[in-house]
Amino acid sequence: MSTNLGGGVAEQVLAVARNLSAVAPNAQVKAQAQAVIDRLSGPLRVAIAGRVKAGKSTLLNALVGERLAPTDAGECTKIVSRYSRGAGYEVTASMRDGRVEPLAFTRSNGTLDIKLGALREADIATIDVSWPTSSLETITLIDTPGLASLNDENSRRTREFLEFDENKPSDADAVIYLMRHAHRSDVAFLDAFMDRSVTAASPVNAVAVLSRADEIGAGRLDAMVSSAKIAQRYAADPQLTGLCAAVVPLAGLLGETGLTLREDEVAALRMLAATAPDVLERMLLSGDHFCDTSSSELTVELRRSLLDRLGLFGVRLAISEIQSGRATTAAALGPVLVEHSGLTALRRLITSHFMPRARILQARSALVALRAISRQISSVVPAVAADLDRQLEQIEASTVQFAQVRGAHLVASGAVSVSPADRAELDRLFSSTEPGAALGMSAAATDQIQAVALQGISKWRSAGADPLADPTYVEVCDTAARVLESIYGATLARS
Repeated sequence: MSTNLGGGVAEQVLAVARNLSAVAPNAQVKAQAQAVIDRLSGPLRVAIAGRVKAGKSTLLNALVGERLAPTDAGECTKIVSRYSRGAGYEVTASMRDGRVEPLAFTRSNGTLDIKLGALREADIATIDVSWPTSSLETITLIDTPGLASLNDENSRRTREFLEFDENKPSDADAVIYLMRHAHRSDVAFLDAFMDRSVTAASPVNAVAVLSRADEIGAGRLDAMVSSAKIAQRYAADPQLTGLCAAVVPLAGLLGETGLTLREDEVAALRMLAATAPDVLERMLLSGDHFCDTSSSELTVELRRSLLDRLGLFGVRLAISEIQSGRATTAAALGPVLVEHSGLTALRRLITSHFMPRARILQARSALVALRAISRQISSVVPAVAADLDRQLEQIEASTVQFAQVRGAHLVASGAVSVSPADRAELDRLFSSTEPGAALGMSAAATDQIQAVALQGISKWRSAGADPLADPTYVEVCDTAARVLESIYGATLARS
């Protein structure tokens, strides 16, 4: 088995794309094939999407660990912007006509202020930010214009970039979708993002985030606990279980600030923490009370800055931590804010859910792109198109990883009813990338792995042969047996 779920199939698809590039009938098709090659050769592309002011740019900054994307009160992101790791600092515009234009930029309060110059927004496909940061080594983050925007053109750009259709894949391999509530429009977008054109389509490439979760319950200290319960309820909603792999709460602003917290800000918070209890209680009733000029010796400007950086929940949390003595410096308080924000949990989800499947997600996107090219050239070079279709069909039919991806979701979402022991076994089989881990054996000899794999094959083939079993359960059993057969075959080849 590959060290990355789908590594083998990605290499197969990459070989097909390279073959197509070599026999391309014209420059356009050659460029399209090269785009597929580049996509398979680069990091996983993860888009951050959601309605206007859901906190997309704030989340991007928090994941990067640096304030890059603007997060002003207005609608900041008007053009799809891709952030990737580079050797230096560079910003370019990828134009709709294929040109790439360098863009001047400055940093204002930490965030990028990008100058379009004479370029028109309508002529720009994407803005590409190259930044030397280790946080973008294995992932490219994509900031998208808000859906349900006052400017229909902005929303259209996001849908054009992300949604699948038969003529093109989404330009993202996976999506983190931010929502304040599960509106019908949120469900509709996740449904449109799901790729149903590849074998065993599943929502494994989407996670949902209950954004600005600290504002639930007027920013009380238990706001994140309440939001976690709401996220669990959404995660169990049948409308969402078929469209995303998980729903998690997040206070993105708090996470971003926790990573960039300054000592002068903590000094101001310490002054607030020392305020008389009755005065402090009144100050923390609301944002207006907090900025009341008669409440504190701190200037109104400084208090507004704290509110802008932390939110009311963050201010309350920080003061509570300082008063308890648990965290009284920026070095101590910053990590506490990050942990409470839900950012650490979201990072763990990205690491555990997206990254092991990075290659299979990229392969899914590449297959759709190659299918579209095949349709495009079928009337020009039918023999080349037919050969391309044959290769793609062979890959889809013989690849167990696509079925693994779907099986993992069917088990995780509760679509299949299995015992706790079987669920744990299936979770390992569908998610692990090493034979020993997939079988629950941390260290084992080849003959032991083969013996356990054979037992598992027999178990799941027998379970799937039950004529009264639900078809979805039969599908999961078949997938489990196929995974075990691939493990057994791989160990035979090495022995």
